[in-house]
Amino acid sequence: MKSGTRSGLKKCKRVLIKIGSQVLNTGRGLNNRVIERLCDDLSLMMDRGREFALVTSGAIAEGRAIMSIGEKKTALSKKQALAAIGQGSLMRAYTDAFRRYGYTAAQILITREDLDNRRRYLNIRNTLSSLFEMGAVPVINENDTVATEEIQFTDNDMLSAMILPLVEAHMLIILTDIEGIYSKDPKAHDDATIIREIPELRPKDLKAYGDGGNPLGRGGIKSKLQAAYRASMLGVPTVIASAYTPQVIGSILEGMEVGTFVHPKKKAVLSQKEHWLGFVSRPKGRVTVDEGAAAMVLTKGKSLLPVGVVAVEGSFLAGDPVEIVQQGGDAIAIGLSNFAADEIIKIMGASTRDLAMILDYDCDDEVVHRNNMILRKEIL
Repeated sequence: MKSGTRSGLKKCKRVLIKIGSQVLNTGRGLNNRVIERLCDDLSLMMDRGREFALVTSGAIAEGRAIMSIGEKKTALSKKQALAAIGQGSLMRAYTDAFRRYGYTAAQILITREDLDNRRRYLNIRNTLSSLFEMGAVPVINENDTVATEEIQFTDNDMLSAMILPLVEAHMLIILTDIEGIYSKDPKAHDDATIIREIPELRPKDLKAYGDGGNPLGRGGIKSKLQAAYRASMLGVPTVIASAYTPQVIGSILEGMEVGTFVHPKKKAVLSQKEHWLGFVSRPKGRVTVDEGAAAMVLTKGKSLLPVGVVAVEGSFLAGDPVEIVQQGGDAIAIGLSNFAADEIIKIMGASTRDLAMILDYDCDDEVVHRNNMILRKEIL
């Protein structure tokens, strides 16, 4: 039920919505008016059979307001403490707003490590599926209280793109404090015009479009476009719009010309497993291959065999994602290793017929099977 046209959005049943701290923070605390309007909008459509999940920011900003701490540079441990203080108020605001309409909000806090681990990743999907069956609204945020790297390096735009397959959403809506993507920075140029549709978002377009807007909190316009690009690779459309527009979600899902509509790829480029490998997982090590093996992987669509391996870096186990690198240092692919690092060291350069004898057990022929691999050129 994924749609490539605005009018087709009427058919989208399950929607993932991301809303950032820029529109949730008044400077004196949470903007409860925005939250209440959003939950009112969603509840009306849930009455008609639609399903929603929310990725929300705002915990650290709310913690700052509660503790009367300004926006000056704050130590990481203090940010984590502020997230712990603010998360309760943030979740209570959603809980109270949905409860007025007879719906239940369910808190899900995620770290990058949860998404890195394939088993935990799939378990989150099962939990989300059960919540939808119960009629609850998953309210998702990064667990900033315990996850140091997430505060420093990631943002909730990218979190929303990473969990799209978990939510099994038919579309992504990113709510910001401006109307959409502009041709130029609207605050600096009076002749800036809003771009209503982007038929095909390409990696080279991200900088050009990304320069036309304001910083929008931690993520920025470029981050939102990167999220939209990754959604498009799954065949999922994205709308980037203003959270201040009345009934914004309802208007978008009625096919009205609201915000910027980023078309999905006409045919989904990536499977869910490839999406996880390319955009979510982080390699635990590196496997360097010779020119012949690199050519077979890049041009022939073949699996990586031990005979083509020349070096191994890192400490990883069987089933972990690894980066495949050709001699000279260029990464060409990411895949799930069938062997631990120390096992590959033993069998690298060997013929497949000798593997069982070397390792003293029956094993796979491939270091990385093609079905568990994605080429780097397919990853933004």
